[in-house]
Amino acid sequence: MRYSIVIPVFNKAELTRACLEVLPASIADAGEGEVIVVDNASTDATAEMLRAFPWVKVIRNAQNLGFAGANNQGAELAGGDFLVLLNNDTQPRAGWLHAMLAVAGEPGVGAVGARLLFPDGSIQHAGVVIGALPVGGVTVGPYHHGYRLPADHPDVTFRREYQVVTGACLVTPRALYRELGGLDEGYWNGYEDVDYCFKVRARGLRVVYEPAATVVHYESQSGTQRFRKLWSNIGLLDRRWSGKVAFDAVPRHIERGTIRFVRREGHGSYGVSVAATPPTTVIVHGEGPGPSDARLRAGHAPVERVVRCSADDALQACRDAMAVRGQRYLAFVRADTALEDGWLDELIAQVEVIPDVAAATFAPELPLGPNVASVATDARCTLLALARIPQHLEVASDAPSLDVAVAGLLRRTLALERGTRGVARAIATVGQSGVDASAFDTRIETVEAALRARAAPSRTLTSIVTLSWNAPTFTKGALTSIRAFTSEPYEVIVVDNGSGSETRAMLEAIDDPHVRVIYNATNRGFAGGNNDGIAAARGEHVVLLNNDVIVTAGWLDGLLDPFARIPTLGVSAPRSNKVAGHQLVPDARYGNEAEMHAFAAERRERLRRTGYLADRAIGLCLCVDRTVIDQIGGFDESFEIGNFEDDDFCLRVRAAGYDIYVCDDVFVHHFGSQTFAANNVDYAASMHGNWQRFAQKWGFPSAYPTNGYTPRAAFSRGFDRRLHYAPIARAVAADPLPAAAAEREASAALTLAAAVADEAEWERVAAFAGRYLRAFRAHDPIELCIATFGTPVADVAARRLQRVLRRSGVSDAACANVEVADEDDRAAWEARMGQRGAVSIGSIDDSSPSGLRRLLAERRR
Repeated sequence: MRYSIVIPVFNKAELTRACLEVLPASIADAGEGEVIVVDNASTDATAEMLRAFPWVKVIRNAQNLGFAGANNQGAELAGGDFLVLLNNDTQPRAGWLHAMLAVAGEPGVGAVGARLLFPDGSIQHAGVVIGALPVGGVTVGPYHHGYRLPADHPDVTFRREYQVVTGACLVTPRALYRELGGLDEGYWNGYEDVDYCFKVRARGLRVVYEPAATVVHYESQSGTQRFRKLWSNIGLLDRRWSGKVAFDAVPRHIERGTIRFVRREGHGSYGVSVAATPPTTVIVHGEGPGPSDARLRAGHAPVERVVRCSADDALQACRDAMAVRGQRYLAFVRADTALEDGWLDELIAQVEVIPDVAAATFAPELPLGPNVASVATDARCTLLALARIPQHLEVASDAPSLDVAVAGLLRRTLALERGTRGVARAIATVGQSGVDASAFDTRIETVEAALRARAAPSRTLTSIVTLSWNAPTFTKGALTSIRAFTSEPYEVIVVDNGSGSETRAMLEAIDDPHVRVIYNATNRGFAGGNNDGIAAARGEHVVLLNNDVIVTAGWLDGLLDPFARIPTLGVSAPRSNKVAGHQLVPDARYGNEAEMHAFAAERRERLRRTGYLADRAIGLCLCVDRTVIDQIGGFDESFEIGNFEDDDFCLRVRAAGYDIYVCDDVFVHHFGSQTFAANNVDYAASMHGNWQRFAQKWGFPSAYPTNGYTPRAAFSRGFDRRLHYAPIARAVAADPLPAAAAEREASAALTLAAAVADEAEWERVAAFAGRYLRAFRAHDPIELCIATFGTPVADVAARRLQRVLRRSGVSDAACANVEVADEDDRAAWEARMGQRGAVSIGSIDDSSPSGLRRLLAERRR
């Protein structure tokens, strides 16, 4: 007997009848065989209906054994050489089985799948590809290739191999099926077929899609049983096969000129969409002509631009190409590299496998394979996914070569949990590497050690900036709640935007050492006022908080906690009772403030350390990492009074490569637009007017979007400093001391000493210098002495410090004392520092701005 068709059924008698009625004619040319129906304890008319088909062998179960159990039962009874698994919700067309059996009989074939169509004629199955799921820590995510394409689309009309075909219509040798243990009954109505095909492939056999076999499939007609254990099935599949199978989804998409990307939706949900493959800039560097333009473009992925440069100019070419990132790629090809066709397609396929890949590379020092990870790589044949490298990470301008600069960049990127992958096939012939072998370390323990080496975040000063424009009752209430529910260390900066006498009197009466007040003569708006507060802030994190709010217990701890868990986080935000969009808590119902605090406390306990990534958050409360402010600036002051400044800020955060996280466990009560109400501002007019400015800036239609807008289209173009940086124009410095007092203070000066011998030391010193410049001003009795040894030189370090100073928002005149000098003898320099009683920055336990100020205060005592 040539074949045995096994059809599991559970209810849906009419679907089964329709299948059996067309089956004999459709298999007339397939030779001798049998049909076995396994009834999984149906409760409808299935048993009676089957009596109308006496040529069918029937197994009746007393309970539902699931898809796997029923197929395994049928396989035990089967006598055919080939086992044919067929769903009951199908309508096979003529010749389907003949075509599948012909392929199944070829040497080395272990499973064959058919072309499955929806009733409307579009593709339901034309092979299954493996991608990565974006949530839940699961990596193996199978899905149908060509889903919903027309039945005659060129991509689905030819025979090809896959790792998986669907079990809705699958042919496999019966002996192989039994040898592999059949379908794994640990799954329940899902992914059993995927698991089986993986086992077939693990035996070295082929899995083939045969488009000549056409079957109409009324997909997933088994009711709720079909998805009852969906996540259990996905988890089991992942545990079994993660790291053992290839991610082949992306190459299939690239062949069609597309990639898949994760789309963030409301309330933490995700979707997956398809977009055109982003463009690539290729830098060909080094001596010689290098590969031709035709060779560089020999593939499906689009090449936007080719830059050819000498080794001396390669670093600057790289920095120029990385100035604007967004959804695009940057490839490096050394001039002595010979490329194979499709080289760029393979590199893009590797970076798009999972969202935490920053680079892909071909290097003979690495093994070839579907899941090769490396600590770093060089610039011989490498691709960077620019959107996954935050704006503050750059190649060092003074690195000895582009190879060294790229390796250094990727080591720093790894610390942000964005890694480097090797390739599955040879795509080039390359020369000797310009970096040492440690860059190509693939041992998992080495990668884990690099992650552990990342400095554990410590709680440092947080600056809370809030605006005041009349409405003194609300400002006072917000400050009272901050004082009651905020853990140390923190400072509060109130920026009064030209309020009347009542509000000013309230502010002048504040007796709280945490609070500083900045008085503006006129209303500088939401953007200008917040920028004044940011300029005065000295914290490593800045919280921008509306004045018409009441914060709750643990609110600041909750906002800061995600920064320790998400290395690329730029902004965190709370949930609230009155806020637009996904941050709204719809069941926030309470009658008074005490009930509100009880509601918030229950949420915090129940939802502790939970939340979700988003593409934007509302400006009623934003906790911002100082690094982000250094890169993108403050709020855009071209917006009037209020509205859409926060949208603009969040788009710039995302465009610069940073994440936004909404904390489910942090609740802030919001009264809502009280400043507008207190000052008789037309809220709707402000909203519509600022939308016009926002739309023009980011390329949205001018008509006000009553149903919202999709931010990805804007921020995927990347952060362009020339267009998007919002200067914090008004640096607020402390009042200078009188000359006599300054002279007395100078006699008690404290010296901090820092040595820079390589790029790694410079990064540490630069980070310290940023905190130092925020902690002190020119009149403070302290100085920072930086000595450069070896490759770094003082003028380069000084230029870098100037950039740090500009980002800090401090004017040159107000800048604290910094001395930078070249030194030859480190021991002699350390001796001189010792004689001056200098403190090495490496010995300081708390180098936050507040910690440094405490250190100075202790020394002065």
